[in-house]
Amino acid sequence: MFSRAQIDRGANYVTPQGPGDGVLSQDQVLAVTTAGAGTFTAQALLSGVIDRSGPGGIYNETLETADNLMAANPQLSVGDSWRVLFRNTVAFAATLVVAEGAELSGANTACAASNAREYLVSVLATARRQIFAGTVTNASAVITGLTQAQCHLLMPGMGVTGTNIPAATTVIGVNPTAGTVTMSANATGTALVGATFFPRYNIKGLSTATL
Repeated sequence: MFSRAQIDRGANYVTPQGPGDGVLSQDQVLAVTTAGAGTFTAQALLSGVIDRSGPGGIYNETLETADNLMAANPQLSVGDSWRVLFRNTVAFAATLVVAEGAELSGANTACAASNAREYLVSVLATARRQIFAGTVTNASAVITGLTQAQCHLLMPGMGVTGTNIPAATTVIGVNPTAGTVTMSANATGTALVGATFFPRYNIKGLSTATL
């Protein structure tokens, strides 16, 4: 499905976008000068262009947690995506490091020295981070014992961690009436656990160019 942009020509005169009409962007250039390892903060990810300088050797950039990203822009919805340009002006390579709810897609995520890499950021789940007590059962994908109110704060696509919950497990279903959550993987043991549910987003490297 395609939608035609609306062009605001001033004085409340709004018309459909036509041939030759440009669309303004609100991309900003954010200068990051931290010496050594840093963080792709929510502000950086939402800025549009990141100008990186400062490190004196090969360095890591840790991605912002998904919960902090959702807090920085509550208007984000599942399926939203945008592009971020990372300009590595340093003479050393930068490697992206995951954080809770932040995922890397594909092998093309590092940025070589004196290169610019374009990334696509995609939102997978927006519900805010929660920790709830629930029961997991060995060889079952269902967490039981949640309240209806707790279930209403969760959504499919969230990540979930806790004792006896395998790594990289996500929520695939929420049943507020039954007080249950269905996971993408079976539990590896039976216990009452503190399950941590968190939003998720993905970063994929699209292209690179020499500065």
